[in-house]
Amino acid sequence: MGDKSSHRRLPVLQAKPEDDEPPRPPWHWVGFGAVAIFVAWLPLAYGAESVSGRVVASRLPPGDAADLGARLRQLSPAARRTTIVLMALPHVAALVLASVAGGFLVTRFGAGTRPREAALAGLMVGLLALGLTYAQAGLSLAPVIVPLVATLAAWLGGRLGRRAGA
Repeated sequence: MGDKSSHRRLPVLQAKPEDDEPPRPPWHWVGFGAVAIFVAWLPLAYGAESVSGRVVASRLPPGDAADLGARLRQLSPAARRTTIVLMALPHVAALVLASVAGGFLVTRFGAGTRPREAALAGLMVGLLALGLTYAQAGLSLAPVIVPLVATLAAWLGGRLGRRAGA
């Protein structure tokens, strides 16, 4: 066993991917990008919710979290709009950051991928988020914006990944 020639090596670790198999088709990378966006978005959304909670605590009159709507109605219309925007901004930033990262991954590492595939990954995530939100709360304007934001941000990430790979 002390002899180096008797050591066995795993062929998987020695093989180069381009030697054994053809590159994955671009549509595979759409799914990989969507998963990457979700994986990045979940912890970012958790942090965004924490920031939003602090905004609510600092801007709304004291009260129970269950009566958030009543507490929002106590504000002037301008203060209400500002508070809602400040509550939403961390969530939008989390989605944009995750989508850019996922789009970057698609075009940086996917052979033959373009920003189009990155945008499709963002669209998949956005439509899934829209469906989940609709199932929980019904249709409203806010979740309809999510597919648009995720698609555009993933496309931008795809452009950045394409440049990084060039």
